[in-house]
Amino acid sequence: MLIHKWMLNLGVAVCLPLSAGDADAFSLKGTLWEKASQASHCKPDPLLLYSIALQESKSLVSKGMVAPQPLALRNQPRGAYFPSTLEEARRALGEFIAEDKLTDIGMMQINYRWNGSRVEQPVELLNPEVNVRVGAEILCEAIAANRMDIHLAIAAITRGIRSASRMHGNMLTRL
Repeated sequence: MLIHKWMLNLGVAVCLPLSAGDADAFSLKGTLWEKASQASHCKPDPLLLYSIALQESKSLVSKGMVAPQPLALRNQPRGAYFPSTLEEARRALGEFIAEDKLTDIGMMQINYRWNGSRVEQPVELLNPEVNVRVGAEILCEAIAANRMDIHLAIAAITRGIRSASRMHGNMLTRL
């Protein structure tokens, strides 16, 4: 995947090294992850937001480096799809939603059926700032609804609060 200039400007292309020894230098200070965290009412750790996005939409960006993919789409009929351009993602998004309202969009994999009402148009969820902000909002609401089960709260980002599963939340927190 090419790292587009707009991704670098937004702090999207923060890459996570595949080897643990390089992870010490990893910082989200000043990135959209920190901004989304600070803008939300529960102030989730930016690393938690990034980790969820990485688990949901990671792709290889260079040798030994992975990052969340801001244009990622996923639904049951087609599976995961990683468009290489915004134009390609916009075109595919309409097709994905027409096939299945349970389409996950962007790097936080915001589910259109459960959370599409949070934006005026589903294409807005391809904007990394909007996608992470919406993901942080959902996480805060899910934490409030599931105070005793953080795994269930985390799973609600992609599955919706009513259909979240503990198993999916456990997978997301392993990162």
